[in-house]
Amino acid sequence: MKEFFTYTTPEKVGVSSENVIKFMTELEHFGVYLHSFALIKGNEIFAEMYRKPFKKGELHRMYSTTKTFASMALGILIGEGKVKLDDKVIKYFPEYESCEYQQVLDMTVEDMLRMSTCFSYGTTYGAHGPAYNQKDWVSTFFNTNTSHPSGTLFNYDTSASYMCNVIVERVTGMPFIEFLKEKALGKIGFSENARVLKAPEGYSWGGSALLCSTLDLARLARLTMLDGEWEGEQLLPKDYVVAAKSNLIDNDQAGFRTTHGGHGYGYQIWRTVDNTFSFLGMGEQLAICMPEEDLLFVCTADCQGIAGISRSTIYINLWHFIKNTIAKGELPENKEAHAKLKALCESADFPVYPGEKTSPLAEKVYGKRFTLRNNSMGITDISFECDDDGNGVMKYTNAQGYKELKFGIGKYIIDTFPQDGYFGEVIGVDCGRRYRCISSGAWTNNTTLHIKSDLIDDYFGNLNIIAVFKGDEISIYMDSHAEWFLNEYKGFACGRLAE
Repeated sequence: MKEFFTYTTPEKVGVSSENVIKFMTELEHFGVYLHSFALIKGNEIFAEMYRKPFKKGELHRMYSTTKTFASMALGILIGEGKVKLDDKVIKYFPEYESCEYQQVLDMTVEDMLRMSTCFSYGTTYGAHGPAYNQKDWVSTFFNTNTSHPSGTLFNYDTSASYMCNVIVERVTGMPFIEFLKEKALGKIGFSENARVLKAPEGYSWGGSALLCSTLDLARLARLTMLDGEWEGEQLLPKDYVVAAKSNLIDNDQAGFRTTHGGHGYGYQIWRTVDNTFSFLGMGEQLAICMPEEDLLFVCTADCQGIAGISRSTIYINLWHFIKNTIAKGELPENKEAHAKLKALCESADFPVYPGEKTSPLAEKVYGKRFTLRNNSMGITDISFECDDDGNGVMKYTNAQGYKELKFGIGKYIIDTFPQDGYFGEVIGVDCGRRYRCISSGAWTNNTTLHIKSDLIDDYFGNLNIIAVFKGDEISIYMDSHAEWFLNEYKGFACGRLAE
């Protein structure tokens, strides 16, 4: 079987290399630093970037684009007649036939695929307290009160996506991603080592936890654009794929259509602006499919904290510089611009926090320990140090004990984040190691030291730290954006120089 993707230049597919450069530059100008992206016309990649320290081919957390993969695995079973869209969900969970909620018993497989469950919650496993404390997510689905009949209203429900993949795993006896590889994705070059983290009871977490490569995401998106067919073989059932990417339910809950919301929803696929469809994942894991231009854009990132703004920025600039400028035929060769684009993609590096490398206060506060008043983060003392080479460390004590967070000034430092107890392959289970992180800081004015730490592991998150010095006093603000971790680093604190 021939290569699924081949490579070409932007001009060969009717796109200006200069416009791709403008697209990349504009995103960064507005603070959107993608971890990776690929621009694809047909099956030809004409621009590709991996920002250091991220590398081509490595696995990246895909968050809610995982839902589309789970949908396609279920779609294969539907195409084979082993599952039906109008099957009641309870058929696959007979142990819950005594469920007291009739609207749950009436729910169909298609209701879950269209995000039209009978719950008012975004996740049933979160309706009973922190999701990571729930030991059986299937059980919560059949033991959560309902608010309306299923199959009527759209309400984004990740537990529905999860139940879809559980059905696949109960029917096939194998993880849904392995089933999908065997039936389809393995035939188009999908990473053999791609995997999905697990829910507490051992099923794959098909709502959020696929780890695969950027081009793996592109493979499923492109196969979906091709109605599931490749090289004469129908890898995914055509009828299902066509339905999955169509408008099957009104999802304009806010009454304001955006670039990516309010245009309708299919089977775990979003309809998006101008007759496009997309796989959308938290933090900006995106596959934006533009059928009229036969154009595909995929990216990975961690824009948690600027959600909505970052996504709209990507769409608007993608439209402005790429989609709306693409020519019907080839453009004249532009070796100089293409060389500049290639160099820009190859040199892309993780951003260093902007500001000054030092301050008049630096030598007065570096190495000095501050005792903090009681605060919501439980941090009792803190100090900062930095040498002449920009190697910094924030030393502090919290409920777990003494900690050190290494950061760079004028550069970044890759290390491990000092907090213990975060999850690994199974939600709610300590991974027994610390997450990888990349951290940098700067003096943003004479009195303010600002540090940003991005956790870049199987779980992505980011932490913002601001320390302001006034005489012998310190004021601290910390804010984090992550799913189910970094909660210890949110709030305000203040204190004085220790005696």
